[in-house]
Amino acid sequence: MAATSSHAKFTVFDLQESHNNQEILLLLLNYIKSDFESDLSSNYTHTTQLILTFLWSYSDKTIVVPNLIKTGYPEAILKWLTIVDSQDKPFDSYEFILSEKYLKSNAIHAFISIIHNTSRHDDGITVLNSLEAISVIKKVQNSTTDPTINLLCSMSLALLLTPKQIKNDRKRMNNVLDQLLKSVSDASKSEDYKDGGFHISEPLVVLVKLFNDDRALDYILQHAQVELDASSTVDFFIELLLKFNSVVKNEKDPLKQLTCTAVVNILWSISFQEHNQYKRQLKNNQKLCKLLEELFNNTNSLNDSTQYVPKYIENIQTAAVGILLNINEGSADDALVSQTKISIADNMSKSNSKPMIMISYSHDDKVLCYQLEEELKRTELYDVWIDKNYCTTGDSWERIADGIKQAHVVLCLITKNYTSKSVRREVIYAIDKLEKTLLPVFILKPDVPSWLEIRTCDLTHIRFADEDKFEQAKITKLMETLQQLISGSSSENNSPPVHHELPILTTQARHDELFPSTTKILLRKSIISWDKADIKQWFNENEIMIELYNICQFIDGSELLSFAKVLQDDEKVQYKSYAEEFSKRYNGKILLLHQFNKFANCLRKLIVEHSRQTAPIQLNTKRTEGKSQTCEIL
Repeated sequence: MAATSSHAKFTVFDLQESHNNQEILLLLLNYIKSDFESDLSSNYTHTTQLILTFLWSYSDKTIVVPNLIKTGYPEAILKWLTIVDSQDKPFDSYEFILSEKYLKSNAIHAFISIIHNTSRHDDGITVLNSLEAISVIKKVQNSTTDPTINLLCSMSLALLLTPKQIKNDRKRMNNVLDQLLKSVSDASKSEDYKDGGFHISEPLVVLVKLFNDDRALDYILQHAQVELDASSTVDFFIELLLKFNSVVKNEKDPLKQLTCTAVVNILWSISFQEHNQYKRQLKNNQKLCKLLEELFNNTNSLNDSTQYVPKYIENIQTAAVGILLNINEGSADDALVSQTKISIADNMSKSNSKPMIMISYSHDDKVLCYQLEEELKRTELYDVWIDKNYCTTGDSWERIADGIKQAHVVLCLITKNYTSKSVRREVIYAIDKLEKTLLPVFILKPDVPSWLEIRTCDLTHIRFADEDKFEQAKITKLMETLQQLISGSSSENNSPPVHHELPILTTQARHDELFPSTTKILLRKSIISWDKADIKQWFNENEIMIELYNICQFIDGSELLSFAKVLQDDEKVQYKSYAEEFSKRYNGKILLLHQFNKFANCLRKLIVEHSRQTAPIQLNTKRTEGKSQTCEIL
């Protein structure tokens, strides 16, 4: 029975015609139930072990996990696992067949394997979490000494935990990350690409999910306690991709194809990191860049009949172009925008050039997105851009990039699903590259990833309390806020914006309206005579992060100008120093390079303005004086 299952092929057709499968699964379920929940003779025990082995192999073909869910296996297996794990010894009926220790370990191994395979499917994650599987798995992991069962528990937990739970269990997750990386490393050296029975794709798929959290990725890249046969962790993943791609070309193996897809997703996560050294490693590897271009242009993907790909894993073409865009620091973005075949501007002119609202959303929330689209259209005030209307053919990112460029406001529909690297790319392009106005719309209180939190924490936002529909009162607030943001960036209206929950972070045009004359008045006063109040006003007017003001604590204009000169001489060193202090003071938050560059650019302009105000003066330029006291972190 077990041998038959390991060679069986299950396709999408099997899911569509799964009635017979479910009847068989129900018969097997009832058989095992009678063995584990009653005291029958030992003649049935060996058969039960074979059935468990069959179910283990069956569930490994993850495309059929929904069949197990429909027949009630997740709930039953968690119950049986709890029974077996809590026993000091197995049932008396077993003792004449197998040793107590072996039997208990074998049963737990089978149960945990089926749970792990179930957690590799998005539907399985939903069901297992509803059954509070995490607490059961943790109990098993705490009681086992078997390294294979321990790793199975770790992978299952990593797939089931929410980002918030992962952050709160950092010590355990660091151990999990070490286990996963070691498993990948060991499997990459074996002929069958397996380690302890796990195909290399299994730990890689788990790493893809964990790397949605930048801190998990940073741990792997900087602190993992694993020896790798490569000069760096980044090079290890690059070499792994190059190796597997050459294999996939010659073999139509779904697991190897999944391995390639997972590694490209991991490299995409790496390409988002602020450390330029990672981007340089990716960009300078000519073999990798050539391969990424080939993957992006290759439309012939394998029809995988057995392996379900979770939603958090992007297809290989999307991931490949995502890496290329990130390592080229936006130059590719501009190229894509200029090459757009279907221009949003043309569509705007056909609709009387109404303001354009782009909705950025997870496809898991498409129903909610379409509701929001209808609400916006009902006002007849806006044109609405969503990908379903414009990304029907060709390169979807090309059209998304143009949609962002033409939008007056990018409205981000942020739910628990708003975590993919595709939406991350949209937000980074909108804020960091184009400096677009963003309006976050939160549904309930989702766990916001750190990359998104740092870009939206100061923005005006709207929060809805219902994940199925929009409350009318909040819709009204949403429309009022959109009007404020759009009029602020495109009209002569000087009235301040409506604040609902957090202060508004405006575009530069909006800022000029809110402060039409204060900057000119401030600069009529000699910069060198500024006091602390003047300096704080300067920070506010230039929309420089207030956190940087709190770190600097400049006393007067002389100190500010002196620091401007020091910064000009050694900007990289100062950025590193301020980034470290920023992280210490603000609970690990990251000071992004573009945020610090904005501060530096304003300081350069201040030096120019000061030279206009007065005759040329000395700004402590003697090298013997070293660093100004004002550049020290307080």
